[in-house]
Amino acid sequence: MEKYLIRGCDLANFETLGTRRVDLLVEGAFITKVQPDIVPAGDETIIEAGGKLLLPGFADCHSHLLQTFSKGYLDDYPIVEWLIRMFKIEEVMTEEDNYYAVLLGCLEGLRFGTTNINEMCGERYLDSTLQAILDSGIRATVGMSHTDIPENDVTPLCTVEQALAQSQALYEKYHGVAGGRIRTSCAPAGMPACTKEMMQALKHFTKERGLIYHTHLAEGPVETEKIRKNFGMGEGEALYHYGLLDEGTLLAHSIWLEDDELSLIAKSGANPIYCPCTNLKISDGIPKIGKMLDLGINVCIGCDGEASSSNRDMLLEAKLGAFLQKGATLRPTVMDAGTTYKMMTQNAARALKCEDTGVVEAGKRADFILVDTASDIRLSNQNTRLSNLLFAGTGDAVDTVFVDGRLILQDKKLVHFNQSHVLQKCESLLEKLDKKILTI
Repeated sequence: MEKYLIRGCDLANFETLGTRRVDLLVEGAFITKVQPDIVPAGDETIIEAGGKLLLPGFADCHSHLLQTFSKGYLDDYPIVEWLIRMFKIEEVMTEEDNYYAVLLGCLEGLRFGTTNINEMCGERYLDSTLQAILDSGIRATVGMSHTDIPENDVTPLCTVEQALAQSQALYEKYHGVAGGRIRTSCAPAGMPACTKEMMQALKHFTKERGLIYHTHLAEGPVETEKIRKNFGMGEGEALYHYGLLDEGTLLAHSIWLEDDELSLIAKSGANPIYCPCTNLKISDGIPKIGKMLDLGINVCIGCDGEASSSNRDMLLEAKLGAFLQKGATLRPTVMDAGTTYKMMTQNAARALKCEDTGVVEAGKRADFILVDTASDIRLSNQNTRLSNLLFAGTGDAVDTVFVDGRLILQDKKLVHFNQSHVLQKCESLLEKLDKKILTI
């Protein structure tokens, strides 16, 4: 069992935005002590934090890691054409492309302080996807994006029976592996790409096994209006009446919702996921995050896929999201710093059913980060460094990352990977992929 003593950390308080100086003892996968001046036993690896800011690791609650290799190829396309081209790019990717795209996305997230990711992936090259996630060292929940209604000519389809069989195989092979670091979910693409029968069958599957249910909700105005016209109710209202909304449901985007639908989400305990970079870049719209927070809804944040967001930096994502809500509502108190940090940590842990993460305290999993705010020219004034990190900084300031008690990043360098070698391999694969994409 590995043991680490991290000395001289400044533990963040999201209520006061202040800090207190502590030492941190990690034994195996867990934090066992958080207190000043821990006396070494002699068998620990000692890390001198030097007053670096100590935070829980961030959780990216909505992701499509395969799209890391699609970044830049889908810029400035309208959503219908964007979706078609995205599927076509994925069709020409090899299994090796898949592995390195997912690995690169995981490593990028880890570099910027993400320790937990909620992945929605395809069935193609599924083992390659899981192997890359396992190899990276990140914590992850993984579900397949099933659809049984074609949105276009290239949408991958399956039957309800196939979706259930694939979800069962994924669950049996990967749920709880790596000491519980990997868990599985069901992640239907959502209406209008799924029938009521598909959505309900997969929800029943998750409830029987205590898994989370991850889907898209009300991402675009055209699709949302289509559902309202066909079903006589809004998309959020439909999910509520179909029995799909509860505390174990995560709802990516949740943009085009009426106030009565927000009330139903609040009543159900479901968890909307705010993806501001994607929402803006592909012109999805602006969700009513301020209203959701007023209703006590457990809102989380996600970077989505880089084909749409171009981003896997949770601090950058959160900053943009907070600024956007302040401007949209004309309320400067909306998504204040403390609330925004909780959306990335505590709220996410609750939504993902990872209750042993999301805070730094004894007995919790050792998923945490150290941030160097003192040497970053953007982050002057250490008296206000929590606010400054969020509103003036980026994930570049993250210095050290632990996941499940394992040291992943130290001195801003990946411990178990040579970043230059990984990037060189990815560039080699992308050069070949580029020639295929030019023919699409």
